[in-house]
Amino acid sequence: MRISEVAARGFGSAADVYERARPGYAADAVTWICERLGIARGRTVVDLAAGTGKLTRDLVPTGATVVGVEPLDEMRAQLLQRVPEAQAFAGTAEEIPLAGGSVDAVVCAQAFHWFDPERALPEIHRVLRPGGGLAMLWNTRGVEEPVQARLDEFLFQHQEQASRDWLKADDAVARSPLFGPLEHRCWPHEQRLSLDELVGLVASRSYIASLDEETRAALLGDVREAFAGEPEPIVLRYVVDVYVTDRA
Repeated sequence: MRISEVAARGFGSAADVYERARPGYAADAVTWICERLGIARGRTVVDLAAGTGKLTRDLVPTGATVVGVEPLDEMRAQLLQRVPEAQAFAGTAEEIPLAGGSVDAVVCAQAFHWFDPERALPEIHRVLRPGGGLAMLWNTRGVEEPVQARLDEFLFQHQEQASRDWLKADDAVARSPLFGPLEHRCWPHEQRLSLDELVGLVASRSYIASLDEETRAALLGDVREAFAGEPEPIVLRYVVDVYVTDRA
């Protein structure tokens, strides 16, 4: 997993806040992924870079064997606590700790941009059985929404400090001969938060959590002050972007 030291430190220190504050995914999007990839009883699905299990927990009711793979100990501890029905292993997208041809589907939520696609895509292809598939999904913030736009004013000034190499996941997969054509769908989604939860959402960003304590406290104080007059619940709207492809 191509995750910077800053990001690893940030996610590790904010795992509990991440669990409390980060949104899950639209139910219709998850249902479509499960139908499209045949995630059901008797099948095995891997949630790659599973984090605290935001998506993992939605896969358990399908009856499939659900395996979370997550490199950070703090995140994996939350996953095991929140989703005890799932298996969980330490591992990365570039080194998946599973046998070749052992799974029917791989899903990846809010994480593919951390991967080295030249190494991760062959690994995903390796663990998938013939006929298996890959789904990638993101909660895309609708910054045209007034509340999201105001929030972005606080986030944007620190994003570059994360030194992240964001990449177009759909382009990386579309260029790979290991997978077939990409199918893209999207669903509206929203998150309803108290002021405390909104501040926690900001704190859960890796590039915020990795700031020095004084700078982070000042920023979170500014966020709290800026949104103090906002009626609760504070509604954040997203689009859940889903990309699905089949193993070639």
